[in-house]
Amino acid sequence: MWQNVSAMSFFLGIDGGGSKSTVAISDGVSVLATRTAGGCNLNSVSAEDARAALSDAVHGALSSAGLSASAITSVGAGIAGAASPEVAAQMQGILSVLLPSASIRVVGDLVIALEAVFPGQSGVVCISGTGSIAYGRNARGDTARAGGWGRLVSDEGSGNWIGQRAVSQCLRALDMGRSSNLVTAIMDHWRIVTREQLVQRCHREPIPSFAELFPVVLEAAENGDPLASEILNAAGTELARIAQIVLRRLWIGRSAVELAVTGGVFANSDRVRRVFGNIIHVDRPEVRVSLHDRRPFEGALYLAQEALRSGSRAVS
Repeated sequence: MWQNVSAMSFFLGIDGGGSKSTVAISDGVSVLATRTAGGCNLNSVSAEDARAALSDAVHGALSSAGLSASAITSVGAGIAGAASPEVAAQMQGILSVLLPSASIRVVGDLVIALEAVFPGQSGVVCISGTGSIAYGRNARGDTARAGGWGRLVSDEGSGNWIGQRAVSQCLRALDMGRSSNLVTAIMDHWRIVTREQLVQRCHREPIPSFAELFPVVLEAAENGDPLASEILNAAGTELARIAQIVLRRLWIGRSAVELAVTGGVFANSDRVRRVFGNIIHVDRPEVRVSLHDRRPFEGALYLAQEALRSGSRAVS
């Protein structure tokens, strides 16, 4: 994916999310070092915490690679929330202090996810991990996104959505006097024994990480629990819907489009992938769906090299 622009060029890529931030350093041929620290999404953590996390990750990666900050030529940073110009500008300021000699390009994390799989090319990526989003680019360079507006109002089909839906469906089952292995599994996972305790856990501050229930739902479905299977089917359906929105906005009529699915939900659930693929192919049989495990920081490193080649110092 990367080309050696200069023997003395070193590139730094950042995949910055709400729960963790990963920094990678490349010489243009291979990854020399990586380091992961806390989250840096300014919509969910303070500027001080974001600065501390990025400082930890950047300096840790530099130390592992045996480089100083001044050795970095170009930086590509994909940061959750940086689709907002205000957030991107704040992040630019933080990174400029950490890496004063480098050209820096800040983009939303969805951009590096696309570049990791389709560097500089057309295609669609649908991501389902803790959150979810679909993002694509056509041959004209037009882009479109769907979903990914946060766990309180969006992120359909994500690990968080699956966990919330599991609790909701379990409460409905308890109301109806129905038994389900999923109910028992969730209560065991959270070490609670009554419906009232389950409700209290869901409303307690800070709000629990419902995404941690995804493995519980997955195991219950694999053991034949119909409620868990229904939830995963619904997740595949919701993810297909956001991917369809992007496909319809960017490609009119029949077009051979590459659609990559990635993230923990897709990687671990055959059922979600199967439901997703079936819906996409009924609607657009010419679309090729494939599972990818490219790491987002690979897209950030690609952007760092592209920024050096184009002489760009823009924030986008």
